[in-house]
Amino acid sequence: MKTSITAGFGVYGTILDEASKSSDKATQLFESLVERGTQVEPKLKEKASAIFAKKITLESIETKAQSITSRFTGVQSSKLSELESKIDLLTTMVSELKTTPKKVTKALATAEA
Repeated sequence: MKTSITAGFGVYGTILDEASKSSDKATQLFESLVERGTQVEPKLKEKASAIFAKKITLESIETKAQSITSRFTGVQSSKLSELESKIDLLTTMVSELKTTPKKVTKALATAEA
């Protein structure tokens, strides 16, 4: 029985040794990540600054949207603008029409005898 207890102590000692090795490896890995992060940080900040420094204007967004629309539909923005102006003209013409038609009077036909 004493041998079993001694074997248990051996397992416990082995676990402590492995945990210590794992802890050392984890510490080394963490330190190497910190070192690598220190090297990469200035480049990352520079790239982030460049991205945020770009001015995004409404015009650039509209241009990009027109480009995407043109690619998917095959219709150029000038054609869309032309179509929009024709629709606006038709809308105006329809709104100017009178809503009630004139009363139609039927001319009496005179029969020749």
